[in-house]
Amino acid sequence: MTTLEKVRTRQRLSPDERIPQILDAALAEFTRCGFAAARMDDIAARCGLSKGGLYAHFGAKEALFDALMQRELVPPDLAPLHALAQRGESGEADRLAEALVDELHRQLMRPSVVAVLRLLVAERERVPQRVAQWHQALVRPWLELLGELLASQAGPDHLLGREPWLAIAPAVHLLTAQLVLGEQAPQALAQARQAHVDMLRGLLSAPARAA
Repeated sequence: MTTLEKVRTRQRLSPDERIPQILDAALAEFTRCGFAAARMDDIAARCGLSKGGLYAHFGAKEALFDALMQRELVPPDLAPLHALAQRGESGEADRLAEALVDELHRQLMRPSVVAVLRLLVAERERVPQRVAQWHQALVRPWLELLGELLASQAGPDHLLGREPWLAIAPAVHLLTAQLVLGEQAPQALAQARQAHVDMLRGLLSAPARAA
């Protein structure tokens, strides 16, 4: 943290403007030195606030951590995919596969999402209840909605309708590689994306089989 960053002029901003700055600063500090070692003083200085000004918005580091999870760990948007599935036109399965993979990559591969997930993995023993709440409130309902969407496209007995996690498994694999190995080369990402699309196309076009 430079002296200039610590003494820069503090501006009066609305909460809608200030809170994203605070969360960006918190993520930068958590990433730089870890959650336990991060200091509220440094977070405040990074976003141009006094320590008291920071506490007026967030009373503790844990509150900042929660807010980061709520901002970044949002399931991909299924609304455009529902619109595609409802058309019932020829070739919609191919377009649905493309759209789902594109949305997964758009949401899950953002650097800020990868950074928050890396923090979550590092702090999972410290905040197990937060991980459980995130999975229960967001991940599980989203997977159920995805299963309904895929079943409406491929039939109620289709494998992807019964096991929707299979549809996102390649993206989760790629995200795990980002967490462990760091940023992947654009060519590798493009190849992985295309392989995911091809897999979904093949599964969606395959006939349903009874469980």
